[in-house]
Amino acid sequence: MTHTLSDRGRRALDGLFTAIAQVNGASRGVAHKFALEPAAEQRLEDLQREQVGFLNRINMMPVPQLKGQVIGLGSHDLIASRKSRPNLPRSPKYAGKLQDRKYELESTLFDTWLPWELIDAWSRFPDFAQRYARHVAISVALSRIMVGWNGVEAADDTDADANPLGEDVNVGWLQKLRLEKPAHVMGRAMVTAGGVTTATGAPAPIYIGPDSDHAVGDYKNIDALAYDLIAGMPSYARASTDHVVIVSQDLVDEKYFPMVNRPLATTIDGGKSTSDQTVRDIVMSDKQIGGRPAAIAPYFPEGTMLITPLGRADGTDTSNLSMYWQEGSRRRYIKDEPENMAALVDYNSVNEGYVIEDTDYAVMAENITFGARP
Repeated sequence: MTHTLSDRGRRALDGLFTAIAQVNGASRGVAHKFALEPAAEQRLEDLQREQVGFLNRINMMPVPQLKGQVIGLGSHDLIASRKSRPNLPRSPKYAGKLQDRKYELESTLFDTWLPWELIDAWSRFPDFAQRYARHVAISVALSRIMVGWNGVEAADDTDADANPLGEDVNVGWLQKLRLEKPAHVMGRAMVTAGGVTTATGAPAPIYIGPDSDHAVGDYKNIDALAYDLIAGMPSYARASTDHVVIVSQDLVDEKYFPMVNRPLATTIDGGKSTSDQTVRDIVMSDKQIGGRPAAIAPYFPEGTMLITPLGRADGTDTSNLSMYWQEGSRRRYIKDEPENMAALVDYNSVNEGYVIEDTDYAVMAENITFGARP
């Protein structure tokens, strides 16, 4: 039986529509496509970071163009110099790392629907509009993280059934490293096509266990693997004190992450995680892996380890992982669609992409398996 929206729910919904239209100057109302005002765009980004803490550990960068040069945050070329005479011209340098690397943003849809039953339930609360905004922000933020770790291509038409982790939505951080710095990837065969080599070949498993033999590329424990990965960085990158070892939950046990064994509420990923925090935030361990802080991130793929600088939760430093989004590219319209499962349908889109600011500072191993090589 189709749910009928109550009068209280209708008033709450009409109030929501009016508030969103006023904030964004949508003179024709929210049922017509409108662009978000710059202040509204930034509020949306801020709300996502507030609700999903992992986004505070990466850079969320607005950029003016769909394509451009990677900014190079968090890494720096030498800027110090001296001049022997006052009349010699001075040569200012970019306070970052200039690299011949480009970014390209893709239009991404974040369309959601909310059943009238839930709208009726929420309409009894005076903060109905804020609850709705948080609900959408969390959904968008978690999808962004999922694609960031698992995305391998930007398909013209995505298929969520075949790619449940957003593998076809956009090219995420791990795939960027496979494409842009294949020498920094272990656990996958190299492929050369058109004179370009990438780490996108068949899995080449790395085995970890007391009987594993380093001579064939295997390790006694994950600490040894982490040390070897860091040793593969350039010397100036190895010296960074900001590196974090991000690992999949299947690679660590309670001695590293005691909280992952604490059962909490049903998780948003269907029960894969045993902690609500591992779904919406990054879990930092008080233990170290390879002499660096260890972390579990939401939706990080199994059998994988990534070592790279991450920002601190208070935002006092810069991460090596970024999301770029195009200023003024957000489009939105909201419709009350009785024909669509009796629901409020919220259509959102934005041009965005995933960037590793400096690939010298990122190394990864994948297809990690426990046990001796067969």
